[in-house]
Amino acid sequence: MAEQAVSPMMQQYFEIKKQHPNEILFYRVGDFYEMFYDDALTASRELELTLTGKNCGKEERAPMCGVPFHSYETYVARLIAKGYKVAICEQMEDPALAKGLVKRDIIRVVTPGTVIESSMLAEDKNNYLCSVYTKRTRGRWKAGICFADISTGEAYATELNAEKIGGAIITELCRYMPSEILICPAMLDFKDVTAYIKQHTNALVELREDACFKDSVMEATMANQFGPDWRDALGYEKDALVPYAVAAMINYLHETQKHGVERIKTVQNYADAQYMRLSPVTRANLELTETMRGREKRGTLLWVLDKTETSMGKRLLRSWIEQPLVDAEAINRRLSAVQALYTANMARADLKEALSHVFDIERLTTRILYGSATPREVKALGDTCAMLPEVRSQAAACGAPLLKDLADQIDPLEDILNKITTALVDDPPATLKDGGAIRAGYNSEVDELRDIMHGGKGYLSNLEAKYREETGIPKLKIGYNHVFG
Repeated sequence: MAEQAVSPMMQQYFEIKKQHPNEILFYRVGDFYEMFYDDALTASRELELTLTGKNCGKEERAPMCGVPFHSYETYVARLIAKGYKVAICEQMEDPALAKGLVKRDIIRVVTPGTVIESSMLAEDKNNYLCSVYTKRTRGRWKAGICFADISTGEAYATELNAEKIGGAIITELCRYMPSEILICPAMLDFKDVTAYIKQHTNALVELREDACFKDSVMEATMANQFGPDWRDALGYEKDALVPYAVAAMINYLHETQKHGVERIKTVQNYADAQYMRLSPVTRANLELTETMRGREKRGTLLWVLDKTETSMGKRLLRSWIEQPLVDAEAINRRLSAVQALYTANMARADLKEALSHVFDIERLTTRILYGSATPREVKALGDTCAMLPEVRSQAAACGAPLLKDLADQIDPLEDILNKITTALVDDPPATLKDGGAIRAGYNSEVDELRDIMHGGKGYLSNLEAKYREETGIPKLKIGYNHVFG
């Protein structure tokens, strides 16, 4: 007996799923993201969803479950926290206008290290994706390691040339505590590192093939991302291993994010000797950022010191505590700035007040670049731009050389502020779909469409006159109501 034909939609589903066998596929159908077969069984178990079935042309119904598309982030966040990866398959055309089957495609793969949604991220800590490349040179192991926070565009990298390379890699992982780690096949031989990752972190490990670290792949990737003179711009020698780690990460981001990878504009290189080396046991006993018993912030050094006003400040303070400086000059510059702020009571209070109105510029700009920002998030960026001149003047007034240098680096972003205030209404809607985000007078076409949508009398009278002339019906009337428009 011939096998029954699968429905066209399920054929499309199988073709897309074949390209992403290791991810849970969120397949957009109308107002829902639906999951089928093994993905449905997994998602229903992990998310406590009701498991149903769907007729797909076969004798047995396909196991199915789904989540509303407008609240999918909550469900994705729960799956990511449990170590899964999620492929978002979106409808690429309006179903009402589509001829036949609606075109669908993967717009993004969400993994623990590539999250940019504010609802899935802790505002007070970075979310790092790590890439490690190891190679044996002249009888000795070396490593290049890179950490990037996709939500802020920060990237840090260092070369490791220690006698015990495994211990050196663990030390760097302790500094940044990445949520996802890309490794080369040679890393599997470092049992101490793999054991540490498995026992002491919640990081998802992604094994990349040797082909991802080939010379030709690395050279092409680095040139495309940072320009043809990337070695001079980033300061890498010919035999450096960091470029291989960076290139593998960039390619992974292109595979999963599809666009927005240009957010990573540079890589900050640091020497592992630049910061104090603290073993995992030492960090735990010092209770720098979490307590030993409850693994919480309250009662830690970070909890005592954290009086920051912004999310960016919270993340920076955490990184300073996790990576203590060892250079006396750099330490004294920082202490002088603290002393100046402590002494200047009025300036400090004014600076604190100004900073309380500053939103998370780093993550806001990333979401805008990825095209996922809401109108209110764009407005928040504009409100932040309006406060930058005040922050700049108050920081400079405190007198410390470090604060003055930092103040001089602040760009008031007047052009961005002007664009946002000109285009957006004062109280924009929560989502773009709600409408009414664009200010009247900014765009003539939008103004015309809005007038039509609200039954503009001028438009209706012109349309009425046009149809009277075309039809020859002198008493033809065109009306408007809130049901039919």
